[in-house]
Amino acid sequence: MVYLTITRPDIAYVVHVVSQFVPLYRTTVHWAAVLRILRYLRGTVFQSLLLSSISSLELRAYSDADHGSDPTDRKSVTGFCIFLGDSLISWKSKKQSIVSQSSTEVEYRAMTSTTKEIVWLRWLLADMRISFSHPTPMYCDNQSSIQIAHYSVFHERTKHIEIDCHLTRHHLKHGTIALPFVPSSLQIADFFTKAYSISRFSFLVGKLSMLVAAAS
Repeated sequence: MVYLTITRPDIAYVVHVVSQFVPLYRTTVHWAAVLRILRYLRGTVFQSLLLSSISSLELRAYSDADHGSDPTDRKSVTGFCIFLGDSLISWKSKKQSIVSQSSTEVEYRAMTSTTKEIVWLRWLLADMRISFSHPTPMYCDNQSSIQIAHYSVFHERTKHIEIDCHLTRHHLKHGTIALPFVPSSLQIADFFTKAYSISRFSFLVGKLSMLVAAAS
């Protein structure tokens, strides 16, 4: 299932969760979760990403994090997704390596991970002779993190994420990224940080440009 997440972003978060319990695979509740994922895959076997041939070649990214979501160690989850035009080309759902003390801190660490992915994608596309005249928008729903990136006056309050601050601020200053605010209700990257109700899940899957292909 880990390999399947390369083409199925809709199971990225839940596979990330159950993968943490591989050494405890005999536990009934974990096995039940795996079976539920398999039932979902069986019911959506023809669902796949749409990679449009007429889409634009502009990047846009969404970055989010869920603060202290793991009840066992209180580490947070980073989630991001990046679109090339209307096509989803990169995404991640991963537990952060250390425990963070505030939602601003976890959001900023997620922004840094997203920034590094954007920089790599811009370099990759530049090798394909695709140039960018504008910064890549990275949508974030945390106003404090956006303010930290824009104004160095916040630096003394963020010594514990100093390198992250410098990295994101550097690319913001040099026009690689922009940081527009997006409401949490429209934050697509939130899909990769937590579980949702059926209605919310379906809404976000639609935003990922996942369609049901016709059976051959």
